[in-house]
Amino acid sequence: MINLSEKIIVVTGAAQGNGATIAKGLSSLGANLILVDLNTTKLLEVRDEIIQSGRNAHAYTLNIANHESCFHLAEKLTSEFGKVDVLVNNAGILRRSTFESSSTFQDLEDTLNVNVKGAYYLTHSLLPLLKEAKGNVVNVASIQSFVASPTATAYSISKGGIAQMTKTLAVELAQYKIRVNAIAPGIINTPMSEVTRSNNDALQNFLRHVPLSREGQPDELIGPVAFLCSNAASYVTGCILPVDGGYLTV
Repeated sequence: MINLSEKIIVVTGAAQGNGATIAKGLSSLGANLILVDLNTTKLLEVRDEIIQSGRNAHAYTLNIANHESCFHLAEKLTSEFGKVDVLVNNAGILRRSTFESSSTFQDLEDTLNVNVKGAYYLTHSLLPLLKEAKGNVVNVASIQSFVASPTATAYSISKGGIAQMTKTLAVELAQYKIRVNAIAPGIINTPMSEVTRSNNDALQNFLRHVPLSREGQPDELIGPVAFLCSNAASYVTGCILPVDGGYLTV
């Protein structure tokens, strides 16, 4: 059993979907959770659910695409906690549009702002706290860090960026004993993948390339993230761990 007791873990995009599930799962392993999201109402619901289960959680509304807001959050966490053991950069958006659509430029800007810049800004802002703990970062990449699909150009670009940021920071931050890893989920049963999952032909076509022949569930991300967060992964850095039912092996 992985034990995350006493670890202070920041999870972004924690108000719903994978982020909420990951946060609850890490909490069940003993972690003290710092929940971050732009959706205050849903964020507080997740916080309250964790607290009602007898565990610790704090919630902070944050636009991670704004570097000044990330810096101010870091100031608050410095004052209140003094360190951060783990940062889970989960927050992300998916805008579906063709490359030729009228919204393509805005989709690219919005996606990079959240998926790449948000992770970059918050990691940079929390670096002193991560140094204090000799902590680690777990990014959420994607199978689309490695493969392509139509109508998701901006998303694929952003997740490719997250994969490269993971490897680069793993090398650069190793001098501070900070590990940086990522998971690369396939199709997970969350609102973000609803477009694909609601199209049975598209879903079945995708699943033909998945050895386990099914989509993933959000709680199946908990174990991989918990492992990378924990001391069990003390000699693991720069790793991008597929959580995809075997999709990337075919």
